Amino acid sequence: MGDAFFDRVARFYDHEQKDFVKDIPFYLDYAKQCGGEVLELGCGTGRILLPIARAGIEITGLDASEEMLDIARKKIDEAIGNKVTLVKGDMKAFKLSKHFSMIFIAFRSFQCLLTKQEQVSCLECVWNHLADNGTLIIDLFAPRHDLLAQIQRSFDLGEFHDQENDVFVTRRAEDKYDLAKQTLHEDRFYEWTDKEGKFYCQKWSFDLSYLFRYEAELLLQKCGFRVEQVYGDFDKSSYNYYSGEQIFVARK
Repeated sequence: MGDAFFDRVARFYDHEQKDFVKDIPFYLDYAKQCGGEVLELGCGTGRILLPIARAGIEITGLDASEEMLDIARKKIDEAIGNKVTLVKGDMKAFKLSKHFSMIFIAFRSFQCLLTKQEQVSCLECVWNHLADNGTLIIDLFAPRHDLLAQIQRSFDLGEFHDQENDVFVTRRAEDKYDLAKQTLHEDRFYEWTDKEGKFYCQKWSFDLSYLFRYEAELLLQKCGFRVEQVYGDFDKSSYNYYSGEQIFVARK
């Protein structure tokens, strides 16, 4: 994953995710329990990071996209300015001069690491920065065989209002699974017509790895972590095959 992975769609990100808030109380609750400084890898525009800072918790956010970090910086006000540190960096190769009581990788960001070598490298960095008995939380989507069997899917993602340009942007996606590599390739299309009637289509392509539950658990254990919980949703319900989420809570 290159530095500019999210740069092209940074301005759309908050529009897309404005209604996805159910994970925020989950991470905030764990951050409060840990009682120390927190690190978010793949923090993006600060969707989760900033609510944690507003709760009075010191938090560092690391992201590879300068465009995403710029948006996050604009949201930081005086009330939380001394609680937030933002760092441009690669989650699989970072070195910070402190340890954290909790490190989390939310909303599929870990799946941007496509190979086991990259995933292990990330977890080794996490281990080096996590305090003894510290908490690691990783959220992955739960792969389902009925969806994988389709190999290729096309679907509508709805629309949102781009207030800056006062246009409605429609979204659609085309997915393709590589079953041998355990990856998902997605072409996402953003389409809109400006006030002069000119049509625009911006394409964003990306790849994600997918991991099954026990594969992910073994990976964490091999890297020295003890898996304490595997949730199927952010209400802390138990994982099941149809849950859609795999939320791993592990401890160093």
